[in-house]
This record gives sequence, structure tokens and C-alpha cells, in this order.
Amino acid sequence: MGVLKINRYYQDRPGDTARVRLWNRLTRRPIPSFPRTIQIQTFTGCNADCIFCPYGATSDSQPKGRMPPELFRRIIDEASRYRVRRISPYLMNEPLMDRDLFDKIRYVNVRIPDCKVVVTSNGHYLTPPVVDALLSLGGGLHEIYISVQGIDPEPYKKTMRGTMDLGRTLANVDYFLDEQRRRGLERPKLWITMVDTAVIDARKAVAYWRARGVASKYTTLENRGGNIRDAESFSRTRAMSYYTTCTRLFKQAYILFNGDMVLCCVDYSREQVLGNITDRSIHDVWNGEVAREIRRRYLGHEFNSLPLCGRCKIDEVREVAIEPDGTQRIVAAEALEEI
Repeated sequence: MGVLKINRYYQDRPGDTARVRLWNRLTRRPIPSFPRTIQIQTFTGCNADCIFCPYGATSDSQPKGRMPPELFRRIIDEASRYRVRRISPYLMNEPLMDRDLFDKIRYVNVRIPDCKVVVTSNGHYLTPPVVDALLSLGGGLHEIYISVQGIDPEPYKKTMRGTMDLGRTLANVDYFLDEQRRRGLERPKLWITMVDTAVIDARKAVAYWRARGVASKYTTLENRGGNIRDAESFSRTRAMSYYTTCTRLFKQAYILFNGDMVLCCVDYSREQVLGNITDRSIHDVWNGEVAREIRRRYLGHEFNSLPLCGRCKIDEVREVAIEPDGTQRIVAAEALEEI
């Protein structure tokens, strides 16, 4: 595993002394009783097959469907009773393929007015009618991340595969930017995002977007819980290390279209289902014995006994975000959503 770092979260364990409990409270954060962020798979399907994503390799073997509207509303209704900071109505899919996406965003806006709503898209379906619908939400969508892998056609095609075409994606982004500026709107804030691999020139792409006044960032390559078996072969540093300080399982919930709450956004094959919320609350599953035991093992560095976590590696390069004014931020990898 290499050098193990102390996770920023703690979970009380039977047998902990008063001194240990006090130390935990002074130096780390308690695990919240309800997730701070919720990602929701409103339906299954994606038109891309990115080299850093397990979707293409797992889609044929996984159940497919659309989340019932009443289940989506029940998720949002329960989240409204807690301090949920962000709702992302997408997970392991392309959100702009969901014809009901805008109605779902409006429902979140009504039920949880202070909650941030964020989506990540590959941009293929960011067509003029979709742009008009997004901009007509009245700021209801706070941020949209467009995955544009590099700025050169061949590396882009090699990375994103599927039906993706760089010319079409760039034209869609241009239309969004022009129309948003024409209307004088600030939301949603558009980010161009990419995964930092040896296949693309992320720094060149960031410079391109900065010159255009567009926020952009490149994120850390992960092997997605070991589901991208050749990730190290196209990592930038060729030096991936085990992910021993992940915070996703301590603050983020991932709910599939059928109500299954899975461990993480990399669990494309449902290796670790924490429970199903069709007949239980999110709160009960989040605080259930399965979830608590997984967190206990992770915090105890018992990685080999955990699916996904025991195989999960990240590149040594960390995420870099560039604002339009050139301000650069280094962001911890665990802050990322699924890209």
C-alpha cells in the first residue's frame, strides 16, 4: 500500500478509550448522519466509451432502465429534511440524454432551494434546444461540467470513443457560451473538464480555454476501483498509488435507477450494494450495518477485505483547476464526482 495517511473522518468504535475519542474529535470530522452530496442515476445509457471509464466494459452485463418519477421525488423529499449541499442528477450515464432532466432539476430547486445542482456531460447532446432549456431554468442549474478530452481531434477520439466528435462538441460549447453571454446570465457556470492522461495534452487544452475566458480543469486519473485494468499504461506519471484517503464513502451517496445505493461512483458492476431505498430510507441505508462496517474497515486500513477500495489506485498527479482570470487551484482528488 505504500505510505498510509490518516483519513480526515473518524467513526467511533467499541473499545475506544476516552482519550482516543477526544483526539478524534479534535483532529478529524465525524461522519455525517446523512450524505452531504447525492448522485442519482435517473436512467442508464451513454453514447461515449471513454478509456478511463468502465461503462463500455460493463454496460452489457448490467440492468438497464429509468428511475420511476416517484422514487426520484422521494429521494429529493428526504434530502430536503437534511443539510444536503449538492444534488447531481446523473451517475454512470449521459445526463443530457434524459428527456425529463429539466423537470427533475426544477423539482430539486423547489424542494431544496439552497442546494447546489450540478451535472457533468460529454457535450454531444448540448444542442441549441437543450441549451435553451438549460438557460431557461432561471439559474436552477448551478454548474455544468463538459468533458472535453484535450483539444486535438485524434487524442480526443482515442480517449472518448463511442459517437463522440470534437468538432460537434466544440460547436455545442461555443453556442452555449455565446447564448449565455447574449442573455447576460451567470448560471450555470460552465467548466471544461478532462482526465489527465498521457493520451491528451491537458495543459495545452487548459491554456486554450483560459485564453477564451472559460474555466477548465484536469483531474486525477483513477483506475476506478481496479475496473480500468490498463490505467497505469496511459497514466501521465506511470506511477499510480493506492487510494487510502478517499472520502467518498463518508459523505457522498450514489443511488442507481432501481434504488440500489452502491458504495461509490466507480461501482459499475454493483460489487458493493449498501442497500435499496425503494423500501428503506436513505438515512437507514447510510447508517446501516453494511455501510458502517465498510467504513470501519477502510479507516482501519483493512483495504484487502474491501471490494473496489482494495484495488483502487490514483495517479500521482492531482487535480488542477484554472479559473478564467488564470487563478490556479490544486484540488484533492476525493472532491471529484464521476466524470
